[in-house]
Amino acid sequence: MAALQTIQKIGPVLDLFTVSRPEWGVSEVAAQINVPRSSAHALLASLVDIGLLQCRSRGRYRIGWRIIELNQTLQGTVDVKSCASPVLQAPSDEYGETTHLAILERYRVFYVDKVVGNHIINITGARVGAHLDAHCSAVGKVLLAHCHSDEIERNVTNKPLRRLTAATVTDPAALQAELRTALRNGCAYDNGEAAPEVHCVAAPIRDGMGAVVAAISITAPSSRFLPARNEYRRAVIAAAATVSKSLATSADKPLEPGLDNPTLHVVAG
Repeated sequence: MAALQTIQKIGPVLDLFTVSRPEWGVSEVAAQINVPRSSAHALLASLVDIGLLQCRSRGRYRIGWRIIELNQTLQGTVDVKSCASPVLQAPSDEYGETTHLAILERYRVFYVDKVVGNHIINITGARVGAHLDAHCSAVGKVLLAHCHSDEIERNVTNKPLRRLTAATVTDPAALQAELRTALRNGCAYDNGEAAPEVHCVAAPIRDGMGAVVAAISITAPSSRFLPARNEYRRAVIAAAATVSKSLATSADKPLEPGLDNPTLHVVAG
């Protein structure tokens, strides 16, 4: 149990290290994750041992070089973003609306890519790199729909669902019902639940094994979305199917030589 609790702390610790604040001390980490200083020190030391962090002068910690190596490994695998990019552009060009590509990261939505629509009155949507609660977004709900109900109870509805607008679904039972509908229909909706008068529809993207790995969405103001709701639904489901096919095809291609043994190249400067 102690080991499990330690593992569960790793994510929150790594989340502290950002571009705006790349360096942390032991006491600061302890305060942020609500553990004794000794526990924080032991956790940080363990992360240093495996290269995820590095200890600088005066007991300050930064992201370690092992992260770079892991990124090299990731680049050698199939890239959902590269497969989705041209497909993401197509419905935006056709309808003039904003499209998003997102994944589920620790049961929250993480926006990977987007194409901004070209209407005079437009919805720019979430920025790339942003996180959002999954229960109030179309991409989040369609991704949660493919999680086991026990997972959702442990990681999403185990705490109050945050209300962002008057339309946000905050009742766990109502959310589970929506997820079942999304699973049955192959898409999910955000009916002004993350931002007032902003509607979305999203569909799941599957890898070569059939597992849901991402979602694509179309976002529009309610005045344009509601009359075109069915058309947008068909378009986003078709787009997700196209990306899924591309992803499966890419996964069948052999890796380039050297990508299965990434090497870190450091340039002094």
